[in-house]
Amino acid sequence: MKKKIIYALSLALLVGPVVASVEKANYNPTDEAVSVDITKKEKEKVEEIKEVFNITESYEDFNLIKDPINSDTGSAYLNKKAKNKSLDSYQWSDENLGNLQVTYTSDGDFYSYSKWRKDQYDNKNSEKISKDQAQKIVEEKLEKLIPDFDKKYKLKDFSLLDDGKELSLFYDRLVKGIPLASDSLYVNISLTSKEIRDMGINSDFGPATSFLSDKDFTDKAKLSQEDAEKIFAKKFPLRLSYKISNDGKSVSKVYHSEIFDIDAKDGKLVKNNNLGFMPYEMDKVADVASLTDVEVKKIDGLKDLKKKSEAKKRAYEITGDGYQVTSISLNSDKENYYYNINLEKDKNYSHITLNAKNLNLVSLDLWTDRKVYNNKVKEEDAKKLALDFLEKYGDKSELNLDKVSIDSSKMGTSVTLPRYVNKLPVLKEGVKIFVDQDKKISSYERTFTKVDFSKPSDNNLTQEEANKIFLSSKNFGLKYVITEKGPTLFYGNIKDFDPIIGKDKILRDYNGEIINFKEQISYPDLDKARNKDAILFLKDMEIGLIGRNLSDKITYQDFVKLLNGSSGMNSSYMDSFGLDLEKLKDKNIPEKDVVKTLVTKNNLERFTKVKGIFKEDLFKNQKSLDDYESYYIIAKGFGYIDGDIDPDKEMTLEEILYLIYNSIK
Repeated sequence: MKKKIIYALSLALLVGPVVASVEKANYNPTDEAVSVDITKKEKEKVEEIKEVFNITESYEDFNLIKDPINSDTGSAYLNKKAKNKSLDSYQWSDENLGNLQVTYTSDGDFYSYSKWRKDQYDNKNSEKISKDQAQKIVEEKLEKLIPDFDKKYKLKDFSLLDDGKELSLFYDRLVKGIPLASDSLYVNISLTSKEIRDMGINSDFGPATSFLSDKDFTDKAKLSQEDAEKIFAKKFPLRLSYKISNDGKSVSKVYHSEIFDIDAKDGKLVKNNNLGFMPYEMDKVADVASLTDVEVKKIDGLKDLKKKSEAKKRAYEITGDGYQVTSISLNSDKENYYYNINLEKDKNYSHITLNAKNLNLVSLDLWTDRKVYNNKVKEEDAKKLALDFLEKYGDKSELNLDKVSIDSSKMGTSVTLPRYVNKLPVLKEGVKIFVDQDKKISSYERTFTKVDFSKPSDNNLTQEEANKIFLSSKNFGLKYVITEKGPTLFYGNIKDFDPIIGKDKILRDYNGEIINFKEQISYPDLDKARNKDAILFLKDMEIGLIGRNLSDKITYQDFVKLLNGSSGMNSSYMDSFGLDLEKLKDKNIPEKDVVKTLVTKNNLERFTKVKGIFKEDLFKNQKSLDDYESYYIIAKGFGYIDGDIDPDKEMTLEEILYLIYNSIK
C-alpha cells in the first residue's frame, strides 16, 4: 500500500516530546494529502490507552498514525460499511525501552496491541505460570478492551511454544452465539514474564469487519443442524478416494469430501468461488533435466519425437494471433520428453509445455496485463469452451468428464476435470482450464503423478463411519459468512479444510495435519501415570498419541509421530539421526535410540565430540554403552535422565513421554 506521511506536530501535553503523523492509503482516485488537528478527544484517548495498558515509562517518541481502510475489501457490502473509516495506531518508541503499538478503529473499538523490548527474553528461566493462570490474565485484559468480551469471543484453540514458555490463545468471533467464519482473535503471552506480547483481530477481509455490529447480522436459520447433516450425507458425503503420498511414491485409500456451504434458509449449496488470483505462474514439469547439444542431436533423430518446427506451429495454433516464440527447449523427465516454449505479446510473457512425442498440451500460461475484470461468461459456455479445448489439444485419458466442477469470479471461470483410476477419484489430480472474460483459454494445467495403484494402502471404514467421524468433530455447523450482500447464515465447515480420514480413523486435512489433535489424545490409564501433570503438559503442546494406552510399547514409527505432533512426518526425517525408518518402523524402539534421537534433535550432538570432560562413573557398566555413551552422558547432564538406565529396554509410551518432558521443561 502506497503511503504518504503528511502532517506532524508536537504533543507536549501527553508524554514529553511527541510527534503525530497521518498516513493516507492509496485507496481513492485522488490520493490527495490531508491534515488533521490533534483534538481533545484524541488526547483523552492516549491517556486512556496509557492507563489500560499501564504505560508508565517515558518513551522518546510518540506517533499517531491514521490509516484509511482500503475501499476494495472483497465485498461490496463491506466497502460501504468501511467507507471513510480508518485504523488509528498509537505508537511509542525508544532506543532502550523498545516499541509499543496500540491500534483502535476510528469508531473507537480495540483492534491490536504489540510490545517489544530488548530484554523481553532475559527472564526465560524464571518460574512459569500455568496455562490457566495466563488465560485468566489475558481474558481480564480483554474484558477491559472489548465490551461483552465473553459473549463476542470463544476460545477455539491454544498452543504452547518455546518449550512451553510462551502461550498462544486463539478465539472465534461470535455474533449472537454463532461464529463469524472470517474473523478471529489471537493473543501471545509469556508464561515467565506474565506479559502479553501481542494480540489483535484477524479477518479474511482485513479490518473492515471490525466496523460491523450485531444489528448488521439479521439473517435467520430455517434449517436445523440435523437438516444440514442430512443434506451433507446426501449431496457431498465423504467418498472413498485415492491419495498420493507427498513424495509421490505410494498411494492410499482415504475418505474425502469437498465441503460445500449450505444456505441456512433454503438448503441450497454454495461453493466458495472467490478466485483471489489470476493463474499466472503454473507448475512446470517436475524433475526436468536440460539436455546437452550432443543429446539433443541424438534425440532429434528419434522417429517418435515431433520436430521443433512442428512444436512451434502447435504453439501458435494454441495461443492465436499476436504471440511470438522467443525460445524453445527440449527437456525430459524419467518417462517423457517435453518442449518448453516461451512466448511474448505486447511485452507480456507466456509459456507452453508440450509432450514432445504427440504435441499434447501439458501446461499453458498466457498472461495479459488486464486492468479491469468483468467476467460475464456463462458457466455452461465456459465448460463447453474448456471441453472443446481439451478435445483439440489435451489428453483426456483417466479424466472423468461427468464430474466437472466450475468456479466463477470477476476474473474468469475455472473448469476442473478430475482424474479417476479404478472408478475412484485421485485427490488433487486432473486438469484445470481457465477461461477468461474474453472466452479465451488463458491457462491449462495437467497434474498426473505416475504411481502404482495396484497395491494401495487399504481402508476398511464404511462411508457411514467416515461421515460420523467428521460430523462428531464439531467442525460442521452454523456460521456467518460475509457475502456481497452482507452477513449470511450457512451450515458448513467452521474451520476451513477438506476432511481426510484414513485407515487409522483419524480426521486430518489434506496436508496430514490432525484436526482437533489435543482433544483426541486420551489415555484410559492416565490415572495410573507416575506424573499425570507432565503427561497433560505434553498434551497441551500437542505431544502424544491418539487411541493408545500409556503402557503400550512404542515403535520407531510411533516415536516419529510423537516428535512431530499433529503434522505427521515422512521416513526421511529419521535419516539425520542415523536410523533407517523404513527398516525399523514396525519394531519397538529401545531406550538408547530414544536418548540419542532427543540429544540430536535438540542440537546437543556437538557436545558428544568433546574429549576429556566426561565422567566414567555416571552409569553402571558405562563403557558397555559403546557409541551411545556420550549421548547418555549429555542426556544426564541436561536432565533428560533422572533415574537408572536400561539401553536395550523397549520403552512404553509413558516412559518416552517423561524423557521428552525432561528434555523441554
